[in-house]
Amino acid sequence: MKLAVYGTLRKGSSNLGRIEKTTLFYPGHRRFPAMIYDETGSGTVVEIHEVDSETLSAYDHYEGVSAGVYQRVMAKVSMDDGTATNAWVYLAGEKLLECSESFVAIASGDWFYK
Repeated sequence: MKLAVYGTLRKGSSNLGRIEKTTLFYPGHRRFPAMIYDETGSGTVVEIHEVDSETLSAYDHYEGVSAGVYQRVMAKVSMDDGTATNAWVYLAGEKLLECSESFVAIASGDWFYK
């Protein structure tokens, strides 16, 4: 299965795309980014990884899904090669959203090359 990553999980692969109508931001600090759906957002650059269910479960734990830090959803990714694919991606969860007044947008939507 496919996993779209945009922050600390990116490895520098050329398998890139963008999730439209999203905003990438720093959630009150600059250690890692988070993404939200945003109708006026410029989109988020993502790297696509192929993962198995065991790896995806490990990422759920790493991203704090059960604690509400992030939530995993399926999203459409417009790939740089002109194709489109669906992939799992982590959005800001309720715990991060509680701090939304301190969010600082990453204008380019690309955390790897901020």
